[in-house]
Amino acid sequence: MLYALFLILAIAYNWKKFLRERSVFYTSLIEAKGTAHREMILSHHFYIFIFESFFSLIVAHLISERAMSVGFLGLGAVYITLIITGIFIYQFFIRYVEKNTGLTLWSSFKSHLVKELRVNFAIVLLPMLIYSLINWTFQDGVYEEWGNLWFIGLLFNIIFVSVLTIVCSVVIMLRLIPNREITEPEYLDLINKRLTQIQVPQMRIRWIETDIKNAFVVGLKILSFSNQTMFIGRNLRNTLTLEEFDAVIAHELAHVANRHIHKRVIDLLKNFIFIVFGTLFLTFAIIGLSALYLGEDLHIHTGAVSFTCFSVFIGWMLFNYYLLFDTIRSHEYEADAYAVIELGASFEALKSALQKLTTPEELPEYLKARKPKEKSALGAWLAKYFSTHPDLESRFRSVEHKVTRGLPFNYYVSPAQKVRKFFGHLLEWKVSVPLATSFVMMMVWGMMHIKSGMEAVAFIQHSSADAILKKKKLISMINSRPQLVGPSLMAYVIKKRDPRLIDHFLQHGADKGKTLVYISQIKDFELLQRYYPRYQDELTEDEYFLILRKSAQMDFTEGYRYLVNAQQFENLNRDYKEDVTRLYKGNRLPASENK
Repeated sequence: MLYALFLILAIAYNWKKFLRERSVFYTSLIEAKGTAHREMILSHHFYIFIFESFFSLIVAHLISERAMSVGFLGLGAVYITLIITGIFIYQFFIRYVEKNTGLTLWSSFKSHLVKELRVNFAIVLLPMLIYSLINWTFQDGVYEEWGNLWFIGLLFNIIFVSVLTIVCSVVIMLRLIPNREITEPEYLDLINKRLTQIQVPQMRIRWIETDIKNAFVVGLKILSFSNQTMFIGRNLRNTLTLEEFDAVIAHELAHVANRHIHKRVIDLLKNFIFIVFGTLFLTFAIIGLSALYLGEDLHIHTGAVSFTCFSVFIGWMLFNYYLLFDTIRSHEYEADAYAVIELGASFEALKSALQKLTTPEELPEYLKARKPKEKSALGAWLAKYFSTHPDLESRFRSVEHKVTRGLPFNYYVSPAQKVRKFFGHLLEWKVSVPLATSFVMMMVWGMMHIKSGMEAVAFIQHSSADAILKKKKLISMINSRPQLVGPSLMAYVIKKRDPRLIDHFLQHGADKGKTLVYISQIKDFELLQRYYPRYQDELTEDEYFLILRKSAQMDFTEGYRYLVNAQQFENLNRDYKEDVTRLYKGNRLPASENK
């Protein structure tokens, strides 16, 4: 019911938009330059409706609180169902438009739409669906078959599924996309010349018999097996000159010559490995350092630590995907330069061809009237760093730079090289000397702090109470950590179990909350009874929780019961209560072993 409601809302919203720009829309159709232009106008209008309906259904799905457990497979099924439903609904809209314009639109648009859907489905949606389906089929067996080595099995699974998806996609594209062999001699001669240059004479080349302004290579070559296929859109022979067509073919075959499809599979695998291992390492490092530095305060900073872990994970993932997309974009720079430098394609022809292929079709009046929205800073950043193709100006500059400087076609300064270059500037004496001086000063301070701290610990451990009371220097150090991380100096005083010492340092500023935590840690009920009532009113909720938690963690039964029966427990945060209760039950020793 909720899905139907959101679909009706999407239809109503699109109808309202149509009524607002109806006259301009009619005029665009009447004045269109032929059937193809009308089909482009209707196709744009149709897909806007489909995508708005698609997103409305996704929102409805999220509101219904059902998990999209099958991922791309489920989304693909929703999208296909919506396309079929959309065609059924849209025909009534076109009948309405036909009545008001006197044009015959539905028969030609239906034929155009079916062809376009076949191409879009085969090129965009089908590979994702195949990958999802294959992965869904094989994912459960990995853990059963590989056991503790499941991670290795998972890597093999990713490779197998990726390769199988690419192979299957080619086979189905050949059947699904309307295509035919290239028989025109002027095009065959150009293509065969380039195939001979890259030493792949038997590669399959097909025309796509739909209005797609693109050429692309799919498939893999592994040892003697090869199903690599180049698909060339009909618009390329209608739009480009022979020289421009030759430059585009050279660019696409440069991808084949440099095995960019194979490299992309390997890069995806590397990206997965780096994300997983990097996330594990960073998570352990953050939690470990937090535990060492915060010590007994860690459990009141779990939210901050969790947020830090999550932020670092997102940053690490974005960084790895940035590197992945940068590598993919470098393949485009490489293919452009290889086509010009190694294969001898005309650079000017390549420039004009790419400009033609990226120029949108002539827009109808009702779209020209709309003011284009400027991209936000975030949108511009995402478009720049997370796109598979660089902008044309960058590509042209890259080829010109390589040609004029005599650089190899695969010259590219990677992000890693840029980082090394940046750090290379740090070696200059104006930067390195102050940095080195600061580092040495910090190291000396750290070593002196640890040395004085360990001397204070040794003094407390081996001296009498009277000698400790006379040592005035200890008062200023009592709340500091002798080893930079871990418990404060007061923990070593507590281990002496001498009330005189404890009273002395508490009177001179020792942290009362941490003092009670350390008392719970050594499980001394007499000291807890002595000091808790005295300072309970001064404790914050967090400090009380830490004392209670330490008692639960150490299975300090007497202290735990004593603290639970205190008035503060009644007002304690619910999450804190659940945490200490669960911890106490988990650490509870058998009655015969309790002390």
